[in-house]
Amino acid sequence: MTEISDWSDIEAQLQETKGLLEEIEQRFLQVRRDSIKQNELQTQKEQIREQIQDISSDRATSNKNQKIRRKPNSLNERSSPHKEELLKQLEAVGEQLEQIEADLESRLLSWSSFREPFWQIVRFVGIGIIIGVILRSCAS
Repeated sequence: MTEISDWSDIEAQLQETKGLLEEIEQRFLQVRRDSIKQNELQTQKEQIREQIQDISSDRATSNKNQKIRRKPNSLNERSSPHKEELLKQLEAVGEQLEQIEADLESRLLSWSSFREPFWQIVRFVGIGIIIGVILRSCAS
């Protein structure tokens, strides 16, 4: 009878190990996907910033060329909504980057990853305190 229970324990541990391996594989795939997406968003963010700077420099150049500004320049009228649109895109990309970074950090730091080290610390600190009390009482 002990052999059957030993096999069932091994089988249960094997199933648990398979489940943990699947979780690790899923986490790895998610981290890889998020890292690629993060790099793409960083690139997109830089491109949007460059476009905004180009629009700002074009506007500054056109304002210098005008001597009298009675009517708004048609270039300014077209670039202002375009600039606002780019600013909205920049904000959206920034929010997506923050979300990806939060997902990456939250998954890396979980209670299950700290459970074993936490209890090891509690155990050894407790033993250290007990040994310290015993040594102090012996020294007195």
